[in-house]
Amino acid sequence: MSKQVYPVNQLRVFINTINDLSADILLQEALDDFNTKLYREKIEEALIERDEEKFNTYTKLLREITEDEE
Repeated sequence: MSKQVYPVNQLRVFINTINDLSADILLQEALDDFNTKLYREKIEEALIERDEEKFNTYTKLLREITEDEE
């Protein structure tokens, strides 16, 4: 069995790609957490104001985020 040897440039490209993907995942998780908190606050406000349109809008947005996590 011979071990496959990658040129240094290919290895750097691979590592940079992995780093970029990791950063993208972290950023998306941070945005989802922020938006989840925001939408829950907006839903509470809509309930207090008895604003059905706002409630439906933010509930739909919150569902989209939570469905992506499943």
